[in-house]
Amino acid sequence: MTGCFAGREIFSALETVEKLGFQSVAVMPDGKPKHSLGELPTLGFYDADEAARKRIKQALSRFKHISIHQAWDNRWRDWIDCAGYVGAEIVTIHPPLRKRGESLDQYLETQTRFYGEVGDYAQSKGVKIGLENTAGSYDDYVRLIKAIKHPAVGATVDVGHCAFFDEVKSIADSDQRAKKLNDVLNQLVRDLGPRLFHFHLHNVRRPERMDFSKMTNRRWEPGSFVDHRCVTEGEIDFPRLFTSIKGIGYRGLFELELEEPQMEAKAVRSAGYLGSLLKQNK
Repeated sequence: MTGCFAGREIFSALETVEKLGFQSVAVMPDGKPKHSLGELPTLGFYDADEAARKRIKQALSRFKHISIHQAWDNRWRDWIDCAGYVGAEIVTIHPPLRKRGESLDQYLETQTRFYGEVGDYAQSKGVKIGLENTAGSYDDYVRLIKAIKHPAVGATVDVGHCAFFDEVKSIADSDQRAKKLNDVLNQLVRDLGPRLFHFHLHNVRRPERMDFSKMTNRRWEPGSFVDHRCVTEGEIDFPRLFTSIKGIGYRGLFELELEEPQMEAKAVRSAGYLGSLLKQNK
């Protein structure tokens, strides 16, 4: 994801992705998203004229696969329009969590109706939708994905965000929480099966093992695992995870989402490790 290279403008970020040897890329359509290392590069698609959009499309045409991550607004038709224009295969969207006092049946009814509409629009553009896990209840997320019967709508599993499921983050002991995280993550892969369209990959680390000296705007709760770390450094058992992934016959994309000060080095290290796991699990 170009968001691995915070502080760079979009064409510089795309050149870096290509220079590092990545054949595919994930981008955000617009807005001003940021994390602890600065503002993330986006396509600036909303207000771009046709000449600017053609330049964007030409820059992205060098990549074998493209995915789009939602912007931090509600302009879902624009996200999908962007995906259709540049030839992206999937748009990742963060669904809302169930509100306090809202029954599960009410939540599922509302969301399935809405994502049926989103799915119809995406299908008309030749695009799929992956609903990403962020927090809340594990059961709510799985039930939501299974309740949406639309062929264009499935799951984007963010492996690091599994640390923020209620069932995981409620465990006080870090060792037991890490064990639960890996159990939940592998169960999630099996539970979703063919409804799993896309992966976001990164690791989580314990705050006491982190160097925050180059990171601002810290947004992590005290004691919680810190996400978007280099794949080789953290609590997730990736060899076990890739065995589960192979078990369901997954054929989709793997997207790196990192928030590391050593941007290029950690991206290359993560990709190299993941590539070795993919070769082992062919």
